[in-house]
Amino acid sequence: MNITDEEIFDILDGIASEELLQRHERLLQEDEEYQLLFKEYAATHVLLEDLPMEKTAVNFTDKLIDQWELAQEPEVVLKPKSHLHLYFLAVMCTLIVLVVALSSGMPSVQSVKVPLDFSVLTNMIHQKELINFLLMANALLAVFILDKKVFKPYFRM
Repeated sequence: MNITDEEIFDILDGIASEELLQRHERLLQEDEEYQLLFKEYAATHVLLEDLPMEKTAVNFTDKLIDQWELAQEPEVVLKPKSHLHLYFLAVMCTLIVLVVALSSGMPSVQSVKVPLDFSVLTNMIHQKELINFLLMANALLAVFILDKKVFKPYFRM
């Protein structure tokens, strides 16, 4: 039997149905809370009528539709390109050059050409600690790639 706010404003605007007007009259006679609420809404309605009507721009609808269409388009997010692989290759090339230079004994300009001796390098490769370190580095790299390519996209969905 209650009347909603919208129905009260329909009554104040003069567009209410006969059935709604009858309920309104009945509630005005019986319910003091409703009387206070209706008086408050009536005062608000009078204040709203006194406000000047703002005129919208001629192209308001066009601008609104354009902005709405732009808001509906998916936002393209460009990922920053990583140059991590280039840094890795540069470091690896530098290390290879250093190992070759150190293993050859860094011959001076005046000395006779000495054949390269890679026995130091091969002995280093056969050390158990180096092999364990490289295996650990590869395992960490695999976990990083798995996290970036599989888990993060899965949990973003």
